[in-house]
Amino acid sequence: MGFYDTFGKKHLIAAHRGWRAIRPENTLSAFEAAVGHCDFIELDIQLSRDGEWIVCHDESLERTTDVEECFPEGLRPRQVIDYTLGELRRLDAGSWFGKRDPFGTLKSGEIRRREIEILPSQKLPTLREVLDFAHDKQIPLNIEIKDMPTREDRVVVHRFLETYETAAGLPPILVSSFNHHYLYRLHRQRPTLPLAALAEGCHPPRLLPYLQELGVEAYHVAEEIADSFPLDLLRGQGIVCGVYTVNDPKRQSDLYRRGFRALFADRLT
Repeated sequence: MGFYDTFGKKHLIAAHRGWRAIRPENTLSAFEAAVGHCDFIELDIQLSRDGEWIVCHDESLERTTDVEECFPEGLRPRQVIDYTLGELRRLDAGSWFGKRDPFGTLKSGEIRRREIEILPSQKLPTLREVLDFAHDKQIPLNIEIKDMPTREDRVVVHRFLETYETAAGLPPILVSSFNHHYLYRLHRQRPTLPLAALAEGCHPPRLLPYLQELGVEAYHVAEEIADSFPLDLLRGQGIVCGVYTVNDPKRQSDLYRRGFRALFADRLT
C-alpha cells in the first residue's frame, strides 16, 4: 500500500517543516503544534560530519540557530555537514523565531509572546527522535532527504535505510528528494518504500516515463510551476501530485479543484 492510499480523504494538507508560522521550523515544537491541524508533517534531513541524521532545511546553520554565537571561530558558511552531532546538539534552534517573527504572527497577535517562551530550549532534532515522535503521535511523515553533494549517493541511501529500518511501529512514511539519484537507489533497494520526486524551476523531460523509471508514487512541485505540466496524465497513471508551498486559501481551493491531492502549507488552521 502506498503512502497516499492510507488516507481516507481526497484533499490533504501537509505541515511544511511543521507549523512554522507559529513555531521555529523543523523543531519538535513545530511538529507538536501541527498535530491535529494537518494530515501529515513534512521535514528535512541531512547528515552531520560524523554521519548522523539531523533535521534542518538549510545547508548552513546561520538562519535558524545561534551557531555564530556558539562557534564564533567556525568556518563560513557554517554548514551542517561541517559539525558533529554533539556540536549540532549544542545549538539553540528556537530563540531566533521570537527575534525575527518570520511570518509576522507575533506582531499580528496571532500568537502571544508568552507562547514562545519555551522556544530557546529547542534543539535540532535527530531523525530518530522525530520517528519516535511520529510513533507516539501516530502522525504520518514526509521526510525530505536534502541533496548532499559531498557525500556519495550510496552512503546517503545506506545511512537512511539503516535508521529507518531499525525504527518500529511507524505510521505511514513518504520519502522525497530533489536528488533523484537517491530515489532511484532507494526504489531499487526497497521497492515498497513510498517515494516522491521533488521539482522546482522546470519539469524533467519525458515526465511520465521519467517518474515511472524512478519508481515514485508522487510528484511534488513548487507552486510557480504547478500550472505547467500534464497533471491529468500523471494522475491517470496513478501518480499523486502535490504542491509546495501554498498558504493562500483561494489558491489552495483552485489547486484542489484542478486535481492536486496534497498541498504543503506554513499556515495551518
